Amino acid sequence: MTGTGAGCLSNVEQMGEGWSDFFALVMTHESGDAATDLRGIGTYVSNEQTTGSGIRNYPYSTDINNSPYTYNNIKSFSVPHGVGSVWCSMLWDMYWLFIDEYGYDSDIYEGTGGNNLAMQLVIDGMKLQPCSPGFVDGRDAILLADKLRNAGKNQKIIWDAFARR
Repeated sequence: MTGTGAGCLSNVEQMGEGWSDFFALVMTHESGDAATDLRGIGTYVSNEQTTGSGIRNYPYSTDINNSPYTYNNIKSFSVPHGVGSVWCSMLWDMYWLFIDEYGYDSDIYEGTGGNNLAMQLVIDGMKLQPCSPGFVDGRDAILLADKLRNAGKNQKIIWDAFARR
């Protein structure tokens, strides 16, 4: 969904693994889950509970003490897995801020909750960003997606989520 060719995810801020993790987290989110829950990726590989870190350095959570990823980490993290985990953390924080604002809707097809809106903006952003985007390009594309889809109604939510990490 990014760029016009297979080589459009090939830079040091390559976010492909982050989107993969984000979509996995969103598609397995259940009613009753909390923003601060620990959610591991690939925990089955290391025979861990779903709250373990799995194949990432930390499990995902909006609790910065349990999921301390920041943009500064990408200087020393591997591409694409480590760098992607930072991107996913930013998206996961944004996802939960949207749920805080608009609620959760378990209908993934026609739902109107914050989870549905966040997912749509991430997908729209992927289509709007340039080939070989970095984090700023990805964030800016999500901001643009919100301007186009919602007249910019959610700019503060998006800025807050990305500024946090």
